[in-house]
Amino acid sequence: MKVALLLFGQPRNVDNPNSFNSHQKWIFDEYDVDTFCHVWWDKDVSEYDVSDWVGEQCIASGNPVEIIKSLYKPKSIKVEAPRTFKLSDSLYKKTRQRFGYGHPWSEKTLSNVSSHLYSIEAAARLIKNPDDYDFIILSRYDNFIHNFPDLTSMSDEYFYISDHHPRFPDLMYIFGSRFIETQYTYGRMEMLADKYFHSFWEPSAECYKYHNFMNQCLPSELFPVHLPVRVVRDNIGYGDTSNLPQEYLMNIQ
Repeated sequence: MKVALLLFGQPRNVDNPNSFNSHQKWIFDEYDVDTFCHVWWDKDVSEYDVSDWVGEQCIASGNPVEIIKSLYKPKSIKVEAPRTFKLSDSLYKKTRQRFGYGHPWSEKTLSNVSSHLYSIEAAARLIKNPDDYDFIILSRYDNFIHNFPDLTSMSDEYFYISDHHPRFPDLMYIFGSRFIETQYTYGRMEMLADKYFHSFWEPSAECYKYHNFMNQCLPSELFPVHLPVRVVRDNIGYGDTSNLPQEYLMNIQ
């Protein structure tokens, strides 16, 4: 089975071997995988920009791009220096009128929403022939995968998300190639806001991604599955292990 793995965003904690090892176990060892990466990185940046709800600093050190190339061996990789994004005047005004000013939607957080969506779209557009792949997986450099479904038992006619909350959990997606344009959200933010802003629960990346999916696809094509993924927050751990079944905890001990 041919699989494309998309990785995007800030290369946080790529020196934590647990994250890559989990991708190795559940994805690389099981399927024929091509990896496509977008990375926000610059050698002069000492700390990654984080949104207001992230409680800890995220220090940048070493050369994470070389780590990514060594571990994931991407078929294609695009590296760009981090930058500040600004909404268009009309979208900014609409956002402030609906959701107000300041915490949690500060200028920095709104910039990070756009940065997040831009990076996903940039990684997805590196795939020149999406139909070459049976499935496409979207993940992050700092994800730890505790369990993963068997792709051979799944249909490429569905877009799979985690079942851990009822909206549009976005730590990892699994989908057939025909859904690739659901990952082109950044360039559609203005259109999505014009069309759906009345139903936005917040101006988050998750909310934009949900409405981009619904703008192109049927609700019946969305398929929640058990997908226990956690974000690692340092260079040695496994992320938040609370509320995980004992069997998963035993596997990482």
